Amino acid sequence: MATTKSLTQPKTQKRKGALVQLTNVKEGKVLSFDKTRLAYRSVGNKGYPIICCNGLGVSTFFWTYFENYFRFKHRVVTWDYRGHGNSELGDNPENYSIDALVKDCKAVLDHLNIQKAILVGHSLGVQVSLEFHRRYPDRVIALVPCFGTFGEPMSTFYNTSLSKYIFDLLYWFGVHFPAPGKMVSRLLLKNPFTFYLGGFFKVMHTGMMSKSDSERYIDHVLSVDPIFFLTLLKNAQEHSVEDNLKKIKIPTLVVAAEHDQFTPLWLSKKMHHLIPKSEMFIIQNGTHAAIVEQPDLMNLRIEKFIQERLPKRVRTTSH
Repeated sequence: MATTKSLTQPKTQKRKGALVQLTNVKEGKVLSFDKTRLAYRSVGNKGYPIICCNGLGVSTFFWTYFENYFRFKHRVVTWDYRGHGNSELGDNPENYSIDALVKDCKAVLDHLNIQKAILVGHSLGVQVSLEFHRRYPDRVIALVPCFGTFGEPMSTFYNTSLSKYIFDLLYWFGVHFPAPGKMVSRLLLKNPFTFYLGGFFKVMHTGMMSKSDSERYIDHVLSVDPIFFLTLLKNAQEHSVEDNLKKIKIPTLVVAAEHDQFTPLWLSKKMHHLIPKSEMFIIQNGTHAAIVEQPDLMNLRIEKFIQERLPKRVRTTSH
């Protein structure tokens, strides 16, 4: 059984046998295009800036292993989507969309004076990063889509075409009966058997992901406004950037997991084949949560990709 870790943000970090005080840490909030306040964290100031785009219902804690690995070599920026973590939800339901998240991402980059960056997306963050590249191609150095699709995620959920019809039903019920819907969600997600059921249905690899990490994820999902969650997921289902994949000319590494039930492996392979000169890395025995199950393996492969496919550091941040 693999050793599990805990997703925490240390004030010091062990490096080469010594404790190193974290430096170049900047945290705060930025106003987006509609005045919604977004929480962000920027760590490090070397190498290329790396912008991390979260999955739906996930906060920045899912990037802890990634940040701890790359912070001494690059500038790593994590941020909470609107309605997630420490970011505000915003008052306009029309902005519960991929379009708004892309604009939010741009607001974070502008605030930090980052002109060009590597975009790393997890799950829904794949759609966000790919759409960001379609709109602002000159601001993206490279793409690393991880465990996510280019569009219509509910059409392939659990590798069945029935999933989109089930989602339509759940969406209707959740929007028209929000209180009962929230209660059912809590009963399904917050019970003594959740962790083990997650392993049984291959939502996660329980031998590689700690129970405490799983509980933290579930607590955050349940903290997200259910109407917002469903509306954003519905918008993601109506969104696709497939038509732009063949136009991507920058270095791209598609990271996939062998047992990903949310984004089936064949779908990641399709993305890889559609993006010219892209590379693909498959994490064996990984699930949709491989970002925290096998972070060292994923981080090493991404580091190799950056070293081999990108030129020596160029100035990408203005001061």
